[in-house]
Amino acid sequence: MKIILALVSIFLLAGAFFFLRIPASEIELPEIKFEIPERPEPEIENLKKELKSISEEIKALPPPAPSPPPPQPPPPSAIKSSEVYEKALKAVVNILCFDNKKSSYILGSGAIIHPKGYVLTNGHLAEHFQEPGADCQLRKGSPAKNFAKAKIIWLPDQSQKIGTTEIPQKDAALLKITEFTQEFDYFEFEPDYNVREGEVLYSLNYPTEFLSPEIALKDANLVFTLGAVEKLVTVDENTQDAEGAYLKGELSAQHGSSGGVFLEAQNGKVVGLFVGLTEGTTTASRKQFMFLSDYIDRILRQDKGVDLLEFLENF
Repeated sequence: MKIILALVSIFLLAGAFFFLRIPASEIELPEIKFEIPERPEPEIENLKKELKSISEEIKALPPPAPSPPPPQPPPPSAIKSSEVYEKALKAVVNILCFDNKKSSYILGSGAIIHPKGYVLTNGHLAEHFQEPGADCQLRKGSPAKNFAKAKIIWLPDQSQKIGTTEIPQKDAALLKITEFTQEFDYFEFEPDYNVREGEVLYSLNYPTEFLSPEIALKDANLVFTLGAVEKLVTVDENTQDAEGAYLKGELSAQHGSSGGVFLEAQNGKVVGLFVGLTEGTTTASRKQFMFLSDYIDRILRQDKGVDLLEFLENF
């Protein structure tokens, strides 16, 4: 029995030794195959056709419409005429001067254009404030009542005329309220506004031509009308720029309106000064004539070396 066990042990040792001696390269592993199923040929062709059809449809599409512009804020609404009139009752003045030497009255208009009480008017009206024996008052309201005294702070040379007319080339002036019994308002002066032909402006003044002297003194009323610009004109040697404009005749086309103002309708700022009118038996047959605000600013700058607004702030 011992002999048999010994033989079995010998055989096992020999088998193990043989197994350990086999080189790794001689070990054969089973081959693993990965098979990718092939798509049938007709299906690939159909896919290509579909892709081509989609590409052609995309090319045939119309170009995309441009995106709409971003919404713009609405333009500011025009100042209401009722607001203009209420303000004008405190800001537009009726100039009344009595010439003691001639025992006569001179009537005209003007407008307060600064909170300090500066009044824009015509030079030919302002001249009466410096005449010996003349007594001048500022009136306002409708009917106009005395409320202030004033003095001249700017009066350019009035000798040079426009063409063959009697209208001075620099028929503008500034007064300063010195005494007043009632509060007042003002319209802003706009020196950079470009008035256009066909534009409609607000007109504010105290026409008195068709009133008797008694009514003009006791019952002169503020007149608020619309004036359409018909033609821009030049009044000096600079023919490249317009300095004045003719407007269609309205109720305000009367004597007494001189010195009144024209306002831009959108914001109610002063853009013109009433200077004169053409001849005519009725107001509708006449033309109103005004100086543009940038021209007034220009002639003051020539005289004072600063623009009108700066002059008012620092006077």
